[in-house]
Amino acid sequence: MMNFYLHNMSDTYAAANSMHVLQVDDRPLLDETVEFPDSRGPDSLTLTTTDRADSALDRLEGTAIDGIVAADNLPDRSGREFAEIVRERDSNVPVLLLTEPESVASDAISNGVTDVFRRDTAVARRDLLANRIRLLVEHHRSTELASRTRQQLTELAEQSSELLWVFSGDWTEIQFVNSAYETLYGRSVESLQTSPDEFMTAIHPTDQDRVIQSMQRVSAGESVELEFQITRPDGEQRWVRAKAQPIVEDGTVARIVGASRDITERKRCESEHIAEIDRPDAPVDAVPDLFYELDENGELARWNDALAAATGYTDADLGPMSLTALFAPSDRETVRQGIETAFSTGETSFEADLLTADGTTVPYEFTGGRITAADGSPLGVVGIGRDISARESRQQALEQQNKRLGEFASVVSHDLRNPLDVARGQLELAQIEHDSDHLDAVKRAHGRIGQLIDDLLTLAQNGETALDSEPVPLQTVVEQCWQTVETGDTTLELQTSTVVRADPSRLRQLFGNLIRNSVEHGQTPHTERQDDAGEQRATTSLSQSQRPAADLTLTVGELDDGFYVADDGVGIPAGERDTVFEGGYSLASGPGFGLRIVDEIVDTHGWSITVTESDAGGARFEITGVEFETA
Repeated sequence: MMNFYLHNMSDTYAAANSMHVLQVDDRPLLDETVEFPDSRGPDSLTLTTTDRADSALDRLEGTAIDGIVAADNLPDRSGREFAEIVRERDSNVPVLLLTEPESVASDAISNGVTDVFRRDTAVARRDLLANRIRLLVEHHRSTELASRTRQQLTELAEQSSELLWVFSGDWTEIQFVNSAYETLYGRSVESLQTSPDEFMTAIHPTDQDRVIQSMQRVSAGESVELEFQITRPDGEQRWVRAKAQPIVEDGTVARIVGASRDITERKRCESEHIAEIDRPDAPVDAVPDLFYELDENGELARWNDALAAATGYTDADLGPMSLTALFAPSDRETVRQGIETAFSTGETSFEADLLTADGTTVPYEFTGGRITAADGSPLGVVGIGRDISARESRQQALEQQNKRLGEFASVVSHDLRNPLDVARGQLELAQIEHDSDHLDAVKRAHGRIGQLIDDLLTLAQNGETALDSEPVPLQTVVEQCWQTVETGDTTLELQTSTVVRADPSRLRQLFGNLIRNSVEHGQTPHTERQDDAGEQRATTSLSQSQRPAADLTLTVGELDDGFYVADDGVGIPAGERDTVFEGGYSLASGPGFGLRIVDEIVDTHGWSITVTESDAGGARFEITGVEFETA
């Protein structure tokens, strides 16, 4: 699948040097070929021109078209009617409509048009028209590539029965996880995607320090493999074996890829096995695995014939030998720590290479449990060792799979942004040559595309259960967020001094998104919705999007059981308030995930959120069910 993906990607970029555009216009403005000599992207546009809508529709049947530019007034039907028919046949192909000065752009967009361009501007600056078409096609290509990449990555990971995941190098972002997480941890994939540190809450307290230390080692560039216990939401405890591998770029750990699997059944069998063979009368020589019993000093006190057979030593040789002498020098510290863990926590699990009498090494996995006297004092450790040589091939396969996942993520991160970088470069050249509000709008559109790519590769950062809850002053959090959001001329009114119990980082993200929502959307009069492919429908002029609202007042105040964020902007229509927290809802040209993230943060803390009209007629978000911190 990986080779198939890379092959298709190569084909895509080989074809990206030229674009085939259908021009539907009885007064065509562009020649059959338009060159871009200084472009870092496609070299040219190849145009096929027809003066009638019906003939254009016929051409679409058997011709691969990258984009369409159509006049608003055609001899046989309007350009908007033509766009509607095109959209019924192809929901993605970009359609640029040449409008007359008196036309209303938003009406055209609602009819399935991707973008509009005034004819009088195009007549004077045909180069701008050509560039606009090129940018639309590049946006379309990057969106399709993002969609294919997401699907292929999911298909690749879902073929594995193991839990596969990709974290950022510092463990603060989960970049990918397959559905096996739900089976193993009993929590939803969405909860981990939105709160990357959620998995730590499931780890048994006795194992948390060891897991954290292992995570730090991976962030420092070391591969690790370890076993630990987790507790599912239903109270069931399970054992997990996880392996993590760092992906290093430019000397820095950029990502961490790994796999986890459920070993609960194996642990149960081992415990029963140990309990059985620990009986004084147990026939330990019949046990196929290595059996060992250590005294209170951590030295061999009893063993079975399998240990002698595996090492090549006789019982007489084993009697006086130090335990660590049976292991490769590089693993002796691991063995010592493993035995110390058994004495301190009651159980242990570690891997080490057994050193045989002839000097060869064999990889073994050891588990053990503490033996205690009636008064609770430790008497020693008993356990078994299992030859894991046969597992090496499976581990190598997993390592190769992890490597492919890492390479895949690297390719995605690099190549998804290539078309966007090309478009941004061309925009810089255009802005040097021409000062236009249209170019500013294109720049904002580029920002939106970048956000869409980021939302594909690194998901939101919240979850189902509140983490690290502590007293947090609302006034302090709001003031911190106010400094990090571009607020323009917006005025902040703080009408609260309350302290709530919450996760500080999640609460900052909640206020940051609500402030940004009010500032960016407070004066935006029309609603924009996005479908799954990122296409826009019913949008405002790009010149209005992502611009800080002027003369807007935002108020943060208290409720009896929570707080609210309100503004005096245009508000949210009553018919749309039930859908504002869905992914893809936006009142400007952003990706539309801001309020969805807010909703997930609220759920994380067990709160509730509603949206209504503020006293000034704007939007008011009320968060209730909040626990206040009392003095």
